[in-house]
Amino acid sequence: MGVGGWWAFAHPSDGTYDLNEIPLAQALWSVGFVLLLLRFRPRMDWIRRYRPLDRTVTIFNSRAVTIYLRHEIALVLSVPLIDSMWQVRAFELSLPLDSTWFQFGVARVLIAVAVLLVGWVEDIAAKKPPRLLP
Repeated sequence: MGVGGWWAFAHPSDGTYDLNEIPLAQALWSVGFVLLLLRFRPRMDWIRRYRPLDRTVTIFNSRAVTIYLRHEIALVLSVPLIDSMWQVRAFELSLPLDSTWFQFGVARVLIAVAVLLVGWVEDIAAKKPPRLLP
């Protein structure tokens, strides 16, 4: 992280120290940050005491590949879906259709649908009996 910070200050881009504008500094800083995070191993056994949280973590862990592979598709599909919502006057008046947060909400719903429709494939890949939700 130190080398990345030094590179950013030694090689500013257009007078700014924005790491997005200095790719090498951003790469070095990011690698250092990830290596720093990998040093920590917090105990996570407390999650088991809270059943809804434990269930949520279990589902996310069991369907991680499905979520990863479908999240970008869901974001892309949310745009035309929201565009079609502008045609319904009730939606236009009552929903924040121009909000990025609303788009994220629609994408999350689409991801949940994808998990229900094709998530069971991860069970087959893990040589487990397929289930709708783990």
